Amino acid sequence: DYHEAWNIRGLALDDLGRREEAIASWDKALEIKPDKDEAWFNRGNALGNLGRIEDAIASYDKALKFKPDLHLASKNRTIALRKLGIV
Repeated sequence: DYHEAWNIRGLALDDLGRREEAIASWDKALEIKPDKDEAWFNRGNALGNLGRIEDAIASYDKALKFKPDLHLASKNRTIALRKLGIV
């Protein structure tokens, strides 16, 4: 039940291209520590890579809620919004 272990597991799985499993690991990390901004950010990246743009934006929003100065989340959120034609 150590959230950081689940977060790192997610990163390893994502590196292997196993994004759905990575997302499940980040979900587990977030069950344990819902304000883990890094897990929300990583989850958003994986979702974006899977083409689940709206879900990615929601994850970036959560990351920014917990860490407003997470500039990469803000940047990736803007890119996702552009993909949807919103920005």
